[in-house]
Amino acid sequence: MNSGRPDLRELLGVSVNASSLRSVARRPGGETALDRIGALGMATLAVRLRADREDVPVAANRDYVAERQDVVAGELSALLWHIRYGGQHAMVSQAVAFFAEWMTWRQRTVEIDRALLVPFAERVMHEWLSDRCIACGGSGKLERTRSGSWIRPRGSMQRNATFRVCTACHGSRRQATSHPARMKILGLTREQYEKRRWPQHFNAALIWLNEKLIARVHRPLTAELERRKRRR
Repeated sequence: MNSGRPDLRELLGVSVNASSLRSVARRPGGETALDRIGALGMATLAVRLRADREDVPVAANRDYVAERQDVVAGELSALLWHIRYGGQHAMVSQAVAFFAEWMTWRQRTVEIDRALLVPFAERVMHEWLSDRCIACGGSGKLERTRSGSWIRPRGSMQRNATFRVCTACHGSRRQATSHPARMKILGLTREQYEKRRWPQHFNAALIWLNEKLIARVHRPLTAELERRKRRR
């Protein structure tokens, strides 16, 4: 979380976990948790009906017969928002199944054995959700203790603390890739893993989650929230 105004991802994460859904905003013209959840539902529908691709309101495509690919994309996109920003990890297994199916429509996966798509999706989802460096807690640095050992930073209240760049992530704040763990879940040897270009497949799949799925819902979600504000 940043110290400034929370962005839409943070606000939605709070909304999907709200103990009560208010229909009245705390301030005139403000959004409620109910607004955001309803807007996410409409954004999901926009993806299902390809209204987001055609840049038209959902009502304009209400007679469109949704194709399976768009249905999966819509459902998966919404699940990813719930999981990533709402911390609702009970939905991970459902998201993995949808992601494995969604990848069947990608040209890159034509060369991948279909039996490996689910374990592949599982590992990609794990890496996507566990992307902060474990050694430094995602801070990019390590703190020196009085004994001389280097540990995860203990917070800003430590006086005269000495820091250095994290030796695990080299300051990137991201968890290092474990190729052995990938090979194990896929049941591949190092030779098979390299020859069949699995490192590149993993890189592509991680990009898909952010740029093809999470991002696809963002625009119709924002547009729906703006429409709700104008109606007030």
